[in-house]
Amino acid sequence: MKKIFFIITFVCLLAPVYGQYMTHSIEHEFHKVGVFNPQWEVERTLNPKKYEHITAYFREEAAKIIFSAVKEKRVKIYDERKRELNIDTVAKEIIDFEKRFSGKTIAKDSIWDYIVPFVGAFQFEEFVNYTYQDIALEKKVKAYCPYIVRYKNFDGEKNDSVQMPLFWLFPEESKDSLNWFHIPDTVISVHQLRYPNQMPFATNLFSLVKENKIKVYKPDGEDFTTFKQIEDLFVVKNEYVFYDEETEQEVTKSAYSDIVPEDLIAIRIGECWDLNKETLEIRKEIQYYLPLYQYDSERFGQLGIRIYNKNQRLKNR
Repeated sequence: MKKIFFIITFVCLLAPVYGQYMTHSIEHEFHKVGVFNPQWEVERTLNPKKYEHITAYFREEAAKIIFSAVKEKRVKIYDERKRELNIDTVAKEIIDFEKRFSGKTIAKDSIWDYIVPFVGAFQFEEFVNYTYQDIALEKKVKAYCPYIVRYKNFDGEKNDSVQMPLFWLFPEESKDSLNWFHIPDTVISVHQLRYPNQMPFATNLFSLVKENKIKVYKPDGEDFTTFKQIEDLFVVKNEYVFYDEETEQEVTKSAYSDIVPEDLIAIRIGECWDLNKETLEIRKEIQYYLPLYQYDSERFGQLGIRIYNKNQRLKNR
């Protein structure tokens, strides 16, 4: 009897600690992230609301590290179905791609140096999880594929590009704590939320924010001056103009509707990356995210709050 009592007591004491660290899935997904910012590169300006980015130095150094490991055959490369690729096959495809879209003929021995500046996107297969108690996010990258991006047109409003996936990497998890290349630029990307995982996450986020149980900020990182400002973000005001036959004038009326958890369809995430120079494992450190809600059938709007991730919250108190 004493033994049973001890086991029950131990489980009761352990449960709150275990629950604090229990994570739940948002998505296991394939997700493409652009890292080449033509506005910054060409116009020397930066608009992170429109363009994801890694500045040229860090982007090119990351590409050099990846290509070095591939050329020296320290890692294996694969296609999207995880069939092993020969590096010469990839080189031939790059030559054909450049000949077709840029009109340039590249010598085989200079291919990898030549394309370094044009590695402008990555596709990831990754797991996205969150801690239920404080909706802190974490990511685990399973595999990724670098892309060549060649811009045909860029005018600030529209950019046309041709892109080529190079190869897939399935790096082993590294225990090395020293041999890492840190990319300090914030990579901004949008992750879609999908049913059914969307609902527990969105419902809990709404509850924590609306009950003032978690600190949130304005989209630019500034503080809210009153909690009423946060509450107002969950109500959408729409104005309608109609013709009043009695007064024979156009009248503007307002209609209000609540934003509900079902409306939360995506999150815009800001994160930094680390690349292991030997294994080519990529680790992502999430800094913050911004919830996005359904605006209409084709667009989404920003809810109006920034949520710093757990590892960033102490820095922003």
